[in-house]
Amino acid sequence: MLLSVAELILTLSCLVVQDQIHVKAANIMLGKPTRQSTTYSTDNPSGNAKDGNWTWNPAVTTLQLRPFWQGDLQGFYTVHNITVSTHDSTWFYQFILDAYIGVSSVDADCTNDDITWCGKWPAGLSAGASVTFKCSHEQPVRFVRVWRNITDFLAVSEVEVQGTPIGKNAAKYDKSLNKKLSTPVATVNAISASDCGSKCHVTQPCLGFSYNPSADPPCLLAASTATTEANSWITYFISPCSRDLACGTSGQTMNMPSATPWP
Repeated sequence: MLLSVAELILTLSCLVVQDQIHVKAANIMLGKPTRQSTTYSTDNPSGNAKDGNWTWNPAVTTLQLRPFWQGDLQGFYTVHNITVSTHDSTWFYQFILDAYIGVSSVDADCTNDDITWCGKWPAGLSAGASVTFKCSHEQPVRFVRVWRNITDFLAVSEVEVQGTPIGKNAAKYDKSLNKKLSTPVATVNAISASDCGSKCHVTQPCLGFSYNPSADPPCLLAASTATTEANSWITYFISPCSRDLACGTSGQTMNMPSATPWP
């Protein structure tokens, strides 16, 4: 049977939609900074869980109370899904049992930790399993965490994250004089440090900016905290303990206009 033009367009549209449904979202954890509470050996650093290869050596902590693994997304996101994979070795697999998976806007060492649970590793799975946890949280988050609330090892083979960049209403910045970002991701014009900070605020990922009114361009934006000595430059970094803040808080607080989330 021949299809009319309208029917043909509808059919093609459905095919496109079906293809989009089956396209896997980008892994925003890939290549980002990570750390863990301790490291079992030089073969098991935290970076093994964000390299895109779950069959290689996992990230493993030592035997300790409440071991954890953490990834820094280097920006603020709405996290939708976190997929955690385990090694096919039964010895490593036992060290993911009863683990929790969650997200936070602040680093694990911060006193005001605001961890949100996304799920707990389900019982009854075999080694070499991958589980996807759906997240729901109110505030933008920067960190992804896997941890166990017992005294034991923690072993994680791979952590994949899907999410959408989003801005913050305010952020607390740590200030460094005569420091300049050594690996900026963007250089832009700005009329003041506040204007430079506003441009950082609406750029993802951007965790810090450098400003020098005499430079051309005067504003540098970066997701890395690496700096070099440079006279007349001032560098600001979002504190790893910074969440959405109210006006009047202590320290270098910059209240920015709300960013428009990326499409």
